[in-house]
Amino acid sequence: MLPTWLRVALGLFAIAFGANVFAPLLPVYQRLEGLNATQVTWIFAIYVGGLVPALLIGGPLSDRLGRRALIRPALISSALGSIVIIGGGVGPQWLLTVGRCIAGIAVGLVMAAGAAWLKQVSTDSPQAGARRATIALSAGFGGGPLVGGVVAEWLPQPDLWPFLIHLALLALITPLVWNAPAPEVVVTQKRKLVPRTAFTARFIWAIAAWAPWVFGTATISFATLTSLVAMHTPAPIAFTGMIGALTMLTGVAVQPLAGRLGNSYVPPAIAGLSTATIGLICGAIVAWTLNPWLLLPTAVLLGASYGTMMVSGLREVEQLTPPDELGALIAAFYSLTYVGFFAPFALSILGPQFGYVTCLLIGAAVTFASIVPVTRVVRRTSEG
Repeated sequence: MLPTWLRVALGLFAIAFGANVFAPLLPVYQRLEGLNATQVTWIFAIYVGGLVPALLIGGPLSDRLGRRALIRPALISSALGSIVIIGGGVGPQWLLTVGRCIAGIAVGLVMAAGAAWLKQVSTDSPQAGARRATIALSAGFGGGPLVGGVVAEWLPQPDLWPFLIHLALLALITPLVWNAPAPEVVVTQKRKLVPRTAFTARFIWAIAAWAPWVFGTATISFATLTSLVAMHTPAPIAFTGMIGALTMLTGVAVQPLAGRLGNSYVPPAIAGLSTATIGLICGAIVAWTLNPWLLLPTAVLLGASYGTMMVSGLREVEQLTPPDELGALIAAFYSLTYVGFFAPFALSILGPQFGYVTCLLIGAAVTFASIVPVTRVVRRTSEG
């Protein structure tokens, strides 16, 4: 029998896979459904509309009802989301939006309860839970676009087969997760959706101030920059999927380094913001030259920023909050990170007006300017 933490991690992987298998299909829906860049990036980002409420409600619920009680409906919602998106490919386009929102509900539930569940069953080291949660989610978020891009590029019905593969994956993994052992919950008084810890100076400046850049950097890599250069490659859909996989899987690869940074002079959040600054500058160069191959090192930089900041935020949350509020504060952190999913949508509007190069350089200036105040708060609270 597989260890409990691995069974839970597989559940996180499968749901994350389904959430991002949609990412390389943006040009597919532009071609088949006649949608423009703003419309497809809106559909891509709108699943945050299902994700954030599920996170904010699911976090406290998982603290009261247990982690498994939230993961089961998450698995069902993930399957339903893919089914509805398939319907959007053959029926009315609004089903695409509905399907993405349902997929967001699944991700919201699993990110609130799943990360906390992994934390509780990963007793071999203090950092194991955060690292395993980030690796499982990043592997799913990276594997989804890789498989989806390859399948959609070279198989018929590109808006069908990627989602059928996701449904098959869920059919294999759901039985492993359904009855996985979960720690008993201690029912206390009813708590607020957002715990008081979320309003402390340490959370606001050491976590919340940069949290939207976690997914902001990642989605700029595989949704915005790919839309600018993919058509200059012989296989644009597969290229988009490859960049998505490279971005997210780089986030997995940096986890050991990010863990070591936690005990060093350089806080991991600062390393993540610094990498984001360099990555966004490189992104501006990609937008200026329209050279698709320059996107490869850029995706690595933006993926490294994503992975470093994600594990940094989870570790800070674990240190800040008591166990009975862990799910709620993880939910608050993830909700803030997912604001970044609207970055490609915003750039699809602002880019044609002011230039993608200008917008990306402004983003780099913001991340660079954030380093000083975040550094001061992190070091002051660490010393205190």
